[in-house]
Amino acid sequence: MKKKVIILFCSIILIIGVTFFLYKKFFLFPLEKKALTELIYAQKYLSEGSINKALNTKKLKIPYLGFYGIVTKYPSTKAGNISKFYAGICYYKLGNYKESIKMMNNFYAKDEFLSSIKYGIIGDAFTQIKNNNEALKNYIKAANIRENEITTPLYYYKAALLTFSIKKYRDSKFFLKKIEKKYPFFYIRIM
Repeated sequence: MKKKVIILFCSIILIIGVTFFLYKKFFLFPLEKKALTELIYAQKYLSEGSINKALNTKKLKIPYLGFYGIVTKYPSTKAGNISKFYAGICYYKLGNYKESIKMMNNFYAKDEFLSSIKYGIIGDAFTQIKNNNEALKNYIKAANIRENEITTPLYYYKAALLTFSIKKYRDSKFFLKKIEKKYPFFYIRIM
């Protein structure tokens, strides 16, 4: 009886493993390849400053999907994930801040630097729609994800500007002092 249970358990594990391998090899990898090809075209248009073509939400008469299309057609791929980030940037540049926030919130970043930028952009979008509390939360989150010389002082500075604009002078001073102590080179550039 015990031997049959062990054989059954091992068989189930083997079937799951083989199924997962076949799924990745014959379904996911080809999708990833197609999505990456589409991503190259969208990145090209973004680098040229053609935001609408890069995003391509209106099904422009161009022979590729754009970031929006990649997100909808290939959501389970790595290219689909990074396209959410790019789409969030495009929506932000087009002034569609709520859609930018939505895309950025759906983007999963393993990289701490990209994650920091993600929350910074979300903070910028909330600032644009006058949701200062959410903006401040996201700036602080962006600054604290991983302390470094680039994103940390930048997002503390944005938090300082935001708190100053809403007359929270003590908080603004706190962020500026933090920059001055920990990031003197950044502080010199902004003052």
